[in-house]
Amino acid sequence: MEITPRASFNDLPAEIVAIIIKYAAEPTFIQDEDFHPTHSYRTARKLCLVSHTLRHFALPIMLHTVVLDFCNMPAFLHALRMQNEYAQTHPALRFEYTPHVRNIWIGPCLDVCPSDAPVDSSLTSEPVSDLDLIAPVLLGASSLAIYFSCLNLLTSCIERAWTRMDKNIDNGSLPLPWKTKTLTLSRMTSDSWEMAKLASGSAFLASITHFIALPPEEHDALLHILLRTKRAIGPQNYGTPLWMSDVPWNSFERLEKVSLVFPRVQLPFDMFAYNWRAEQHAEVLTLPSSMLKGRRVPVLIRGSKGTEEGSLDNDAVLPGADCISLNDVHVAVSDRPVLFCGCDMCFHSDWERVWASGLQAEGKWGL
Repeated sequence: MEITPRASFNDLPAEIVAIIIKYAAEPTFIQDEDFHPTHSYRTARKLCLVSHTLRHFALPIMLHTVVLDFCNMPAFLHALRMQNEYAQTHPALRFEYTPHVRNIWIGPCLDVCPSDAPVDSSLTSEPVSDLDLIAPVLLGASSLAIYFSCLNLLTSCIERAWTRMDKNIDNGSLPLPWKTKTLTLSRMTSDSWEMAKLASGSAFLASITHFIALPPEEHDALLHILLRTKRAIGPQNYGTPLWMSDVPWNSFERLEKVSLVFPRVQLPFDMFAYNWRAEQHAEVLTLPSSMLKGRRVPVLIRGSKGTEEGSLDNDAVLPGADCISLNDVHVAVSDRPVLFCGCDMCFHSDWERVWASGLQAEGKWGL
């Protein structure tokens, strides 16, 4: 029996070795294999244990897109605390996370959100809180996604960074203490937006260029389905969610575009199948911010009138209502169905994969 010789990294060109390690270190949500949220970084973590060299090669790939929820938030905070301790005890082992994190997803965090209570350590000169550790990482990412219920965490990080910048203002003109340009808010609901009432929060919102709401609340998705199936709106129309009227759009001074997500509804629609699994292809609508700023939020994104026989006339249903023409909106459809209702445990992994695969940066679907 012929024995196939085994190849060693020592026998391969450095370029080939780099490609292999890069693929192995990539989280599973950007690979073709089956995705499991608790195993996304498993291979990368094993590579980090092989050698100092592999650790420094794998960590930037692993950290490019970070997904944090109640399962891995404690582990990530522990890793940040270790780097802080390494800085004083083993500088050669310290790895600065912040410059390498480009995209970060926060939530659902439940009761494991970072605390602002200082934690003493025998290895560091002064106590440091979890909030102090994660704020630079969170605000250093160009694309940030966070559950709307966790927005207080973002507000705390912004206020902390803003206060420290304000204390150092005598040192000269300082750049804003965050790099966030794309803000994704998950499970949006109506809210008073206390963040916008703070100087720090107002400055943060003013720097955002792309706002994404994903996924929609369960009742918003169901309402869209009912409006379509009952023919209360036309087959190319989309009712804007109620929470949009509460968003302080004028505070988003540099905002260029807004993306909304709706379940795809094609008649006849199988409501039983939807209620059983709640999976549906999704449509992402991206519209220019000029459609929302400085005016009353339109109640309808409207396609051509009378596009389907039997649909009600839209003007009769919404007399005098502000509308956005579908001609001014970019529409993309997901390649596979995703969950639109159920508990967070059931479907948040589907949506974090959608976001992590590319939607956060390009407004495209990576399903």
